Amino acid sequence: MSDITHTGEHQALVVGATGIIGSAILHRLGAAEGWTAIGLSRSRRVAEGRARMLEVDLLDPQDCARKLGALNRITHIFYAAYQARPSRAEEVAPNVQMLRNVVDAVSGRARGLKKIVLITGAKFYGIQWGRVKTPMKETDARQLPPNFYYDQEDFLRDAQRQADWHWCNLIPPFVSGYSVGNPMNLVMAIGVFASLSRELNLPLRFPGLPGAWSALQQIADAEQIAAAAHWAATSPAANNEAFNVTNGDPIRWENFWPAVAGHFGMRLEAPKTLPLGRLMADNEAAWARMVERYRLQAASIAKLVDWNWADYMFRMEYDVLMETGKIRRAGFQDCVDTTERFLARFRQLQQQQIIPR
Repeated sequence: MSDITHTGEHQALVVGATGIIGSAILHRLGAAEGWTAIGLSRSRRVAEGRARMLEVDLLDPQDCARKLGALNRITHIFYAAYQARPSRAEEVAPNVQMLRNVVDAVSGRARGLKKIVLITGAKFYGIQWGRVKTPMKETDARQLPPNFYYDQEDFLRDAQRQADWHWCNLIPPFVSGYSVGNPMNLVMAIGVFASLSRELNLPLRFPGLPGAWSALQQIADAEQIAAAAHWAATSPAANNEAFNVTNGDPIRWENFWPAVAGHFGMRLEAPKTLPLGRLMADNEAAWARMVERYRLQAASIAKLVDWNWADYMFRMEYDVLMETGKIRRAGFQDCVDTTERFLARFRQLQQQQIIPR
């Protein structure tokens, strides 16, 4: 197999390229001067623009060596892949092994490798276990493991000591973005829930707990994460550092949901805690009728959104607030309006016939 990369100052390998974050990174690099990119994915989905795609089994070191070993001009790796397992303990081994297989396959041949940008998340700070110290800072002590984010960062830290490349760990909170086939997606969850409620002539009600309705939340849009990853790739200030990255404007659902109701032309009523994991499955037939009526892209309501995950997201009754001074002091100054970005994502879903207009 020959090196399929194109000419360019920077040659990127984007791992997890069909996910919410990976696809945003791939799109940004495809439009950036001096960059070319190759996307890696387990699926056969095709990337847009100038990027090429490779289907690779990241858990198979031989497959990685065979398909990635010839890519000897790679200068940067952006790693945004994830494989779920039934428990957090079971997640550690496969998610560390995938990262290791990619780094071993590429670094052995790509002598010009400069940086590996890892994308983890706010579970780094233990938000999955309950209330945390806020604002969360990169210097906070780690939580009790297992947590594969720790193992991934430790692997890069240890490997870098014997290498010429550097690493950077970007830590976003909850992620928004356009993606189909990634069921842990707040944009899709809210868009589908609102669309179904409207179709059934119901008002829009926040389906989570009362405490979550008023808690501070932070979002990082996939494009904002991609911008930070692009910056981190070439900034010396990002060498061997971890940075929180967010949109820059914490929100409360109580202030945000009126904008959702306005977008979908709905009346907003008081929150009502609902068991989405059960109720949305019971509305599969109603969604199927909507798919036919509005000529939507055919997809099961259960495949569009992981509703048990949505329950978890809307029942978080404590603040999720990350300090972002470190990344700003290092030179990344971008910020976006969270509400406006959500509304733009809803429009994308409507334009692509995922949800009705």
